[in-house]
Amino acid sequence: MSIYSKSYVTTPQHSAMNWGSGSLNVLSTPSMIAFIENAAFLYCEEYLDVSKTTVGAQITVQHLAATKIGQTVEVKILAVEKDGSHTHFQIEVYEGGKLIGKGEHTRVTIDIKKFLGNLE
Repeated sequence: MSIYSKSYVTTPQHSAMNWGSGSLNVLSTPSMIAFIENAAFLYCEEYLDVSKTTVGAQITVQHLAATKIGQTVEVKILAVEKDGSHTHFQIEVYEGGKLIGKGEHTRVTIDIKKFLGNLE
């Protein structure tokens, strides 16, 4: 049972061939990671004040099966654990009923103004 899920339609821009991470026209691992990060980001945004956001800090994934471009994949957040400013996620990725990826992702809650100020 998932806490949150988000679906993504794969397009040619998501292919391994396009990303340079392989030579095939299948879902690339970098794109799967981007879907995972986006789902976790959107989940966090629902609970944050507008002065705050989250940034990705760590991700560990297993890409278990190939997905043809044009298919829909669903990112499912299975568990969320808060530890101060860190939010830890356990995530699975499916194409239909088939598990194609899984992993753990950590996002850190930051104050937008302070974070951007540190870049100057």
